[in-house]
Amino acid sequence: MLKIWGRRNSNNVQKVLWLCEEIGLDYEQEDAGAEFGRTRDPDMLARNPNAVVPTIEDDGFTLWESNVILRYLASKYAAEEIYPSGVELRANVERWMDWQQTTLLPPLTTIFWGRVRTPDKISPDAVESAIRMAEPIWSILDHRLDGQKWIMGNSFTLAEIALGALAWRWFTLVNPGELAGEHKNVESWFRRLRARPAYEKHVTSIPMT
Repeated sequence: MLKIWGRRNSNNVQKVLWLCEEIGLDYEQEDAGAEFGRTRDPDMLARNPNAVVPTIEDDGFTLWESNVILRYLASKYAAEEIYPSGVELRANVERWMDWQQTTLLPPLTTIFWGRVRTPDKISPDAVESAIRMAEPIWSILDHRLDGQKWIMGNSFTLAEIALGALAWRWFTLVNPGELAGEHKNVESWFRRLRARPAYEKHVTSIPMT
């Protein structure tokens, strides 16, 4: 059986658990990271020398890096729709997954740590600056979603899973009054995500700590 090490309040772990729920994949989850420790234990460092979560083990195969884990599990266990095999379609899904990590995540990390994890160490000005930085990034996704249900059109894909966990943090931690503009398409997309039981179970019902 698939084994997942990681804490349920980790954005990156949530992505993996959410995918497993969407595709009906059985797994065993063991808490690790942050308040649970364990990531620097010798056995865990042997699996993941970065001392972070998530880490998985599947039939003796060990893997880390959340978006790579998503790709692996979808390739092995999921239907074609969630991670299409066509070269161009797959590249398009992966583009949005990588964009989540390289472009959207940095300012949202500042917002999260400034308002949840360590508000005593990150100034309100730094959080405000991160919000200003994130707004035009969300506008890129808003433009992409114009006239379509999901990022890839009519198909729910790994792009939703990569970006959806961060969307919950954005809409929870940032008040509309703090924003210079609106992202109507992203808001509609987010409402569709919230209607998915797997998203509710593994993302929106988990306290942010």
